[in-house]
Amino acid sequence: MNKPSVICVEMKKLLEEQELLGKFCHGFQYVCSFPLYDTIPFTLHDCELHKPFSAHYHCIKTPYFRLEKLDIDTCCATLTLLEPVDLEGNPVDSCEELYSLKKTKSCIIVNINCFCAITPFSPKLVDKKLPTVEPKK
Repeated sequence: MNKPSVICVEMKKLLEEQELLGKFCHGFQYVCSFPLYDTIPFTLHDCELHKPFSAHYHCIKTPYFRLEKLDIDTCCATLTLLEPVDLEGNPVDSCEELYSLKKTKSCIIVNINCFCAITPFSPKLVDKKLPTVEPKK
């Protein structure tokens, strides 16, 4: 068996930390912190193009993912696509307008060895509640 690549080892660590996040506060009756997070969103960076890798979901392009599974022997990962939205819940292309990342039901399988870097983001971005705008009186 070949030694896993550095990026594959990093993805394994991300998955372990994400699983810990999902388990935090389970079994406690009196101590807990809400909201609970179960996702560490991230982008992957293409080694040849030197830019974030993107996938398409319902005519929307997204570079944001959630790691679902990782086969450490083959370095193949199952990723859920996260949809970037603005303050009003509309899909966005630029990170300047990004307010929240919405989980989707779309997944892809990628070979992690095709990437050279991973950029994690705050779990607080995932399914972040949109602000309520009161009508003017």
